[in-house]
Amino acid sequence: MLINAIIVDDEPSARSLLRQILSEHCASVHVIDEAVDVKSAVKLINKHNIDLVFLDIEMPEENGFALFEYFNTPTFQVIFCTAYSEYALKAFEVSAVDYILKPVSISKLVAAVEKAIKLVGQPQLGQKISTLKENLSVSSLQKIALPMADSLVFVQLEDIFFFEADGSYTHVITKTGKTLVSKKIKEFDELLANDLRFYRVHRSYLINTHQIRKYNKKDGASVEFDNGANVPIAREKVKEFDDFIAGIRV
Repeated sequence: MLINAIIVDDEPSARSLLRQILSEHCASVHVIDEAVDVKSAVKLINKHNIDLVFLDIEMPEENGFALFEYFNTPTFQVIFCTAYSEYALKAFEVSAVDYILKPVSISKLVAAVEKAIKLVGQPQLGQKISTLKENLSVSSLQKIALPMADSLVFVQLEDIFFFEADGSYTHVITKTGKTLVSKKIKEFDELLANDLRFYRVHRSYLINTHQIRKYNKKDGASVEFDNGANVPIAREKVKEFDDFIAGIRV
């Protein structure tokens, strides 16, 4: 499958390097043209049938996010080219928005392109970008994109009670019910590793400590949530969890 792409970056050297790497390692990508700013990019997208946009974030006049203000329902996919901080990268990941770090890694670029090709024609880019901007605007992540078979479900992190492992899948239990997601619990644990609301109390459970209603210490430690669910705490985790809870109280 051949896809049409444009590169949007105000630095000529960055555009040249990315075009060269794409030419040598991503034969399915046809770079139609380049743009130095958002307004030029909008003209190219409206002129050509663009499937994929490689988009720098920090540019003069308007940053990369401004591109989406010109399109009610974007029909293209986007891969951000960024030098953002670790927290910002977590925001990209939980929002299901693809990015590559500068300087560009060939292997990560190839992986991002392969993923983007599979998503060409899917309509959820606008919601992804909205979620990403929401997550970047505050000091803690607000919303997460849950991958389903053929779509994404966006939920507020604060509304999640816990994650429950089920082999290569994970049940996400929220205030509105249960969702089965095609992602291992380990991936959610890594995504939320720096979010102090979430704690891995068991090999099979990652919980939102803000949603605990009761901490039971009799007959094996467990926590209870407002939906009536009880989640066990692994024996080897009890002391560590006690210390964690004590820290929250302080």
